Amino acid sequence: MKFQIIVSIFLLSLAISVDAQSPSKDNAALTALVRQMAAYQTSFDAAGLDKIFTSDYIEISPVGEFDPREKVLGFYGAENRPAGGSIPAIDVSEVSIRNYGRFAIVIVKLTYKVSPSVPPRSIRGTFVCRREGGTWKIASSQYTGIRPPQTPKT
Repeated sequence: MKFQIIVSIFLLSLAISVDAQSPSKDNAALTALVRQMAAYQTSFDAAGLDKIFTSDYIEISPVGEFDPREKVLGFYGAENRPAGGSIPAIDVSEVSIRNYGRFAIVIVKLTYKVSPSVPPRSIRGTFVCRREGGTWKIASSQYTGIRPPQTPKT
């Protein structure tokens, strides 16, 4: 009986360690996932977004709208790509990750750079990520605007 308990504990610990990655690998994968999402958004690659979103993905837009997965993917269809290359570059910074094993919360600062003549604008993005079959996917996103710096009054 004692041998069976020891073997069971050993097998359980082995199963847990196989399912969980190291925190640094998870953090790198989660950061890469959010950067990949930003790249798919700027290139209007709905097929790419489709691969990294969970089937029940939901987004709360920067203006507070509830956007189900289909609406988000439709927005990023190639036919909606702005003409003339007016797509801003997105810089992902200030990454904060809280990993709960099969779920993680990723908070980032997203800075949009339209052109050298237009000051960059930033928003915070909060992403709920879920591990599916050993791969991280984005289950929901919420965007909150960041006020631009105030110019001093003279």
